[in-house]
Parts: sequence; C-alpha cells; structure tokens
Amino acid sequence: MSSDDRAATQAATGMLRDSVDQLLSTFERQREAMAEIRQRLATTTVSVWSADNLVRIDANSAGVPVEVHLTTEAFKRSTPEKLSRSILAAVQQAARQANDLSREAWTPVREMAGEIPDLPDIAPGMPSIKTLTGDLFPDPVTEAEPPAPMAREEEDEFYRNRDYLEGGR
Repeated sequence: MSSDDRAATQAATGMLRDSVDQLLSTFERQREAMAEIRQRLATTTVSVWSADNLVRIDANSAGVPVEVHLTTEAFKRSTPEKLSRSILAAVQQAARQANDLSREAWTPVREMAGEIPDLPDIAPGMPSIKTLTGDLFPDPVTEAEPPAPMAREEEDEFYRNRDYLEGGR
C-alpha cells in the first residue's frame, strides 16, 4: 500500500470515526430525553368536561380514562342516551388531548433524529428509523356516528315504563 493510499485510508477512517462519535453522542442525548419524557408522561393526566358539563373524564397520557366523574345533575337533567353521548364525546376529547400532549412531548426527540443520518444512509437496505418515529403517533380514528336521539314521545315512554332499569335503549 502506498503512502498516498495509507493517508487516504487514514483520512476516511478519521471521518468515519467522527461520524460514529457524533451518532453515539446524539443517540445518548435521545436516550436521556426519551427516559425523561416517558417518566413525565407516566404521571401526566388530562381532564375534560363534556359540553353539557355533566361528565368529567380524567385520562392518562395514552388517552385511557382513569376516572369518570358524573355530576349529580347528570341523572336529573339527562337521559341515559344523552348521558352516554356526553360520556363518549368527553372520552374522545380526552383521548385527542392526550394524543396532542404526547406528540408535543416527543417533539424534541423527533427533532434530534433530524440531526443525524438515517440508518439506510449508513447501511443501505436497512429500515428507516425516521419512518418508525413518525409512526409513533398515527392519526386518530374518526369518531363513530352517535345513535339517533329518541323522539320526545319515545323518551317519555322510556322513563314511564322504567325501561332504563331493564337495560333498554
């Protein structure tokens, strides 16, 4: 091997070493940030009131309800059908807020990922890490169509006959 080849190899090795050092440094910062974010999100909740202020949903950062609170007025001012719609709407809103909160919390890690080359850039044919981080937060599922409200006479009949006690509508 000539001295020119050796010098070129040493220069290329030095550049590769610097790239690997940069990757490892960024990876370590990401790992630390991810641990801190996971810890913070583990203790984070969102609270949402229904539009009629009869239902409050507390959900964790994953959007899973951890508490459902019904006001005493909920049983006086609402029907089971209306109350179930209020609960569903509040649960969905809590899930959306939790999703937004999680997206926001993970933003610094996604930004750090932009600072380094992606895996296929270094090793062709490998899966993209950036694509995987983009898939962490899929678009929310569209809302289900709520059941049609009862006609006034049907609602009166529902309560008069106490159908709500027998698992009716």
